Amino acid sequence: MSTGVGIADDCISAFNEFKMGRQTYTWLLFKVSDDRKSIILDTSNSGAYNKGYADFLRILPAEDCRYAVYMFEYDTPSDGKRSKIVFFNWAPETAPTRSKMLYAGTKGELKKALVGISIEIQGTDMSEVDEAEVLAKCNSVSK
Repeated sequence: MSTGVGIADDCISAFNEFKMGRQTYTWLLFKVSDDRKSIILDTSNSGAYNKGYADFLRILPAEDCRYAVYMFEYDTPSDGKRSKIVFFNWAPETAPTRSKMLYAGTKGELKKALVGISIEIQGTDMSEVDEAEVLAKCNSVSK
């Protein structure tokens, strides 16, 4: 589905820095601009934020949609420390219907532009983005 929403160049640049480890980002948060013409970088955890998963969950808005990427690090019994880039499509039930439709319609284009995503998580409430749920998904993909 094409919504006519573009992707700002700084989103791609920030993601490429993120995945190459050139910045100390653990996550990036993206949103649709107020004029609904492009996806823009909303925030990252550079400097001001802790790098923990709980801190990442705190920045997800309770009543609006967002996209995010998170560098999820975990241990496996056989392979030791691993990491995966997890893409989040955050669309809480309390978000406006129009916003949920817009985010659903633009998700594919953003995912195509962000080369290197390992896992996708669709979240409508905190239980769906719980750390244990993400870990289970990472482990199932690793097998």
